[in-house]
Amino acid sequence: MKKKIFIITGEDSGDLLAYNIFKNIDLESIDVKGIPGSYLKKLNINGPFENKEITFFGIIDVLKNIFFIKRKIKQTVKFIEEFNPDILFSVDSPDFVFEVIKEIKNRKVIKTKFFHFVAPTIWAWRESRGKKIKKLLDKIYLLFEFEKKYFDKYSIPNKFVGHPFFDSFDFSKSNYNEMSNIISFCPGSRKKEIAIFLPIFLLLIKSLGDKYIYHFAVTKNTEHIVKKKLANLNYQIIVNSNENDKNDYYKKSLFAVAKSGTVGLDLVKAQIPFFIIYKFSWLNYLLIRPFVKVNFANIINIIANKEIIPEFIQSNCNPNIILKKLNYFFTNKKELKKMVNNYNMTLDGFSNKNASKNIAEDLLKNLY
Repeated sequence: MKKKIFIITGEDSGDLLAYNIFKNIDLESIDVKGIPGSYLKKLNINGPFENKEITFFGIIDVLKNIFFIKRKIKQTVKFIEEFNPDILFSVDSPDFVFEVIKEIKNRKVIKTKFFHFVAPTIWAWRESRGKKIKKLLDKIYLLFEFEKKYFDKYSIPNKFVGHPFFDSFDFSKSNYNEMSNIISFCPGSRKKEIAIFLPIFLLLIKSLGDKYIYHFAVTKNTEHIVKKKLANLNYQIIVNSNENDKNDYYKKSLFAVAKSGTVGLDLVKAQIPFFIIYKFSWLNYLLIRPFVKVNFANIINIIANKEIIPEFIQSNCNPNIILKKLNYFFTNKKELKKMVNNYNMTLDGFSNKNASKNIAEDLLKNLY
């Protein structure tokens, strides 16, 4: 009888991480099902529904959809119990994933192992979650080496694997061009994020004028919204939802401004300078801020413990403040290259670790 693995992914970034891992596994010899996104579906991995159904933005959005989420948790647990996997492998989305695992453990209908990738940020806020995580997981795979001490503290089995996005990264191939006239904007993957950040980008464009080409990196779900909002602007604008094309434009860009998130690592990989912006609703911000233990939003800054990549968060997420800093860099272009050189020193610590392959091998080792 074939061994079985069930995968739970959250957002597109988690789906891509899982895809890179399971490309290293012979899926003919193992029965794999899950809650996939577009990437895992390319491997013919399917399940009760797609991950986009459980993607929400902020505490308020979660509270508004709490009964829907609870139904999805029950639906997921029922499917997993019927599938009866040897391993449940989850990527990111701890709030949903851990509720599923807790329910499976409480019901005791099946016995399986629980492995998780992308550690909850207990080092950033709510460290006490470590006690609960210990009861839920058999092992957790870590993107960053500094995380290890936090999970060791709670005796949670863990393994530092590095970041799969940088499994084959060559620092010597930087093609950054200070003479480029392309600026990339990354407003996020959710409709609510588009509503928050697109107006900021529009004001920046109107201030910067027609000497630049403006590239908007979006998802297929939001592409039509962004195109509609930009339709009447008399500037050179490219709206792009293709991942390969987006990365090509990143590499050609003079600069980027991006909503905080995993896209920051895409921009780092493209070896271009960029700003990070983020804005909660004030209610979300007031609920979360007391629990946050770190001074920065971007992981490069967190690891380095200094602001290498400029951040504009909450009240500083203001077009006038951002524009002032942009103008400084555009008139001091040596600072652009300096930003790239500085973040590369931090990037080196979690690059080229063969993360995807190592996780795949470890899952197989624990499967038999």
